[in-house]
Amino acid sequence: MKRICPEETCTGCFACASACHHDAISMKEDGLGALHPIVDENLCVNCDLCIRVCPNNTDMEFHYPLECYASWITDKEKRKICASGGIGTIMSEYAIGQGGVVFGSRYDENIEPTMAYTETAEGLEHFKGSRYVQSKVGSTTFNDVKKFLSAGRKVLFVGTPCQVAGLKTYLHRDYSSLVTVDLICHGVCPACYLKEETSFLSKKYGLKDIADIRFRGNDGNNFKMSLWDKERKELFPNDTSWEKLTKAKEGEQFYLAGFLMGVTLRENCYSCRYARPERISDITIGDFIGIGKVSPFNHPRENVSVVTANTQRGADFYAAVSKASQGLVNIKRDYRERLLYRPSLMEPFPRHKLNAVFRENYKRLGFAAGIRKTLKNKMRIRRLELILRMSLIPLVIIKHWLMRLKPKP
Repeated sequence: MKRICPEETCTGCFACASACHHDAISMKEDGLGALHPIVDENLCVNCDLCIRVCPNNTDMEFHYPLECYASWITDKEKRKICASGGIGTIMSEYAIGQGGVVFGSRYDENIEPTMAYTETAEGLEHFKGSRYVQSKVGSTTFNDVKKFLSAGRKVLFVGTPCQVAGLKTYLHRDYSSLVTVDLICHGVCPACYLKEETSFLSKKYGLKDIADIRFRGNDGNNFKMSLWDKERKELFPNDTSWEKLTKAKEGEQFYLAGFLMGVTLRENCYSCRYARPERISDITIGDFIGIGKVSPFNHPRENVSVVTANTQRGADFYAAVSKASQGLVNIKRDYRERLLYRPSLMEPFPRHKLNAVFRENYKRLGFAAGIRKTLKNKMRIRRLELILRMSLIPLVIIKHWLMRLKPKP
C-alpha cells in the first residue's frame, strides 16, 4: 500500500486528498479512530502529487513573532460564548466587513466538527467557542479557499497549525489576500470520540435536539463539556443541585479530562512539529497563560487572549482590526512571558502515562466505556475533592486526605 507520510506523524490535514485529481485518496479511521489517507491503487496514477503536497514532506516556513499582545473584547454579550478573549470573533467580523470570507471550525447538522466558511456576520455565531476535537477539513475546503482567492476575495483562515500547513502546501503559492490564523493547539482528539461521548450522554440522560457542544465560555461554562439545543438552552448539565453538581458536572467530564490530561490525543500530537515559538501562520491566538506572573498586569486575568503577529501581513491586518474595532483592548507584552508556560508552544503537550491503558480499553470497549474504565479512580478523587471543597472542612485537612487517597506511582 502506498505510504504518503509516516503514519505516526500524519495530522489528517486532508492536503493529500484535496490535491489528488483522480479521487484516489480517501480518509479512513484507523484502529484508534484517527483519520488517515488510504490510497486506492486502482485509481492512483503514481504522480506523487500527494507526497509532494504533504506538509510532513515539506520544509515549512516559520516566523518568530514581531509583536505580542494581551487582548480581549469588552462587549460581554459578544464574548459570552467565546473561548477566551473573543479575538477570533473580532478578526472574523472585520474580515466579513471588508467583503472577505472566513474559514473556521463549526459543527454541521449532524453535530460533527468540520471546517467550513461563511460570508456573513450571522454565520460567525456557529464558529464561536473551542471544540477540543479534530475538525474534519474535507476534500473540498482547500479548493474553496483557492477559488475565493483566485476570484480576488480576501480570505481569513482560522485553524490548527497543521491545518494551516496543509492549506499552504495545497495552494503552492502565496496569496496577498490570504491571512492565516493558527491556534496555540493543545492537541486534538479524533472526532469519533466526541460523537460517541455525546451519544452516550444523550441516551443516559434522555437528551434530545442537541445543536451545540461547548467546552469554554465567559458565561460560567468554562472548562466544562456542556450540551445545548437550538434555542441556546443548556441540556446537560443543567441542574445545580447537590446531586447533579457532584455526579453530573464533575462525574461525567470524562471526555474533557481525557483531553486536558493528554490521555486521548491523536498520535501525531505527541510529537507535533508546530508546537514551537516560531509560528506557521500570520497571526497566532490562544490563552495568555501565566499573564502577570513575571510582570505587573493591572487587569482581570481570566480568559485573556494572547495575540502574536508573526508576519508583516499579520501585523498590518491586526493593526487594521484594532483601529476599526471599538471595545478591543490590546496591551503589549513580552512574548517570553507567554513562553514560560511550555506545553503546546515550546513543546508538544506530553503523553499521559494512561494513554497506553486508554488505547487498549478503547479497542475493546469503545470510547465511552474505555475512557471511564481508564479514568475511573482519578475521577472519583476529583469528585471527592469537589465535595470536600464545598464543605466546611479546613483546606489543610482536605489536602492531607487527598494526598493519602491518590494512588502511589
